[in-house]
Amino acid sequence: MKTRGLFVIGLASLLMSSFCSAKTLETPSMIYKNRCANCHGIKANGIPKLKEQPGTSVEEAAAQGMASQEKADIYGPPLAALSKEELVAKLKDLRNKDFDSKSAHSVMQKNLKKVEEREGKISDEKMAEYIFTTFGPK
Repeated sequence: MKTRGLFVIGLASLLMSSFCSAKTLETPSMIYKNRCANCHGIKANGIPKLKEQPGTSVEEAAAQGMASQEKADIYGPPLAALSKEELVAKLKDLRNKDFDSKSAHSVMQKNLKKVEEREGKISDEKMAEYIFTTFGPK
C-alpha cells in the first residue's frame, strides 16, 4: 500500500513538473506584433530601406533612428497586398530553400529560426491567416 502511494505521488509530481515547465506558445498576433512588425511594419505595409549615413556607427544610428554606414537590408517588404496562399507559399519557401548569404531572404531565414527558438514552431498557415485577415485587402 505504501509503495503504491509513493508511486502515485511520484507520478503526479513528474506530471506536474513537466506541465509547469512546458513553454507556452505565443499566438500569431503576438508573434507578429513582437517580432515581424519590426521589419514589415505595424500594419504590414512594409518599411522602406533607409539611406546609409557615412561616418555613422551602428550604435549612433540606433540611438538616432537612422541607418548606419554598414549596409544591412533589414527592412521588410509589404505583406498586406498578398493573398493567404501567397503568404503560405512565401513562408514555406523560406523554410525549404537555401539563399545567397547576402540576400534579404537569408536574413529572414535566420530571423525565423531565432523567433522559433524563442517562441516555438510557428504554423505557416496560421501566420498567413492572421496576416491576411488582419491586414489584407478588405
